Amino acid sequence: MLLGKYQAQRPLSPSHEHYLRAIWDLRNQRGYARMADVARALGVAPATLSVGLRPLEQRGLIAHDEARFLLLTPAGERAAREVHHRFQVLRTFLQEVLGVERETAESEACLIEHDISPGTTSRFVDFLKLLHEDPEVAGLLRERYAAYRRSCEPSDACSTCGLGCLVPAPR
Repeated sequence: MLLGKYQAQRPLSPSHEHYLRAIWDLRNQRGYARMADVARALGVAPATLSVGLRPLEQRGLIAHDEARFLLLTPAGERAAREVHHRFQVLRTFLQEVLGVERETAESEACLIEHDISPGTTSRFVDFLKLLHEDPEVAGLLRERYAAYRRSCEPSDACSTCGLGCLVPAPR
């Protein structure tokens, strides 16, 4: 065990990642991010936001300018961009590949973005790029997927079946 002042940085919580992404989005849209605007964008009270931002400031991810607008430090911007990237990749996959409605895709991508690894995100990007770069594969996949329906009916047993329907039958 290490002794002394060293403390490992815990990963950012989903709330902290949302705060960073909201600041990044507002600064990109408007050129500035005020506390009230960030709180409104996130649907939280300004006091809740203020408390939630303290750990980000302590970790050196955000700062305030002379007008008290929120700024992302280089490390904060990097973290915000990573969260935004994961969100964009997931939302695009849900919408373009699975055909999920925009609102649902946005809310579900927002949930998943906090738990997906960089490696898995990268594979999603590879898959999306394949579809964008190879129209023949994209067309075939979209055509077959649009017409596809499982032969079994979804039931309560589906959540506990262990995906037996995906395991090939023994030969």
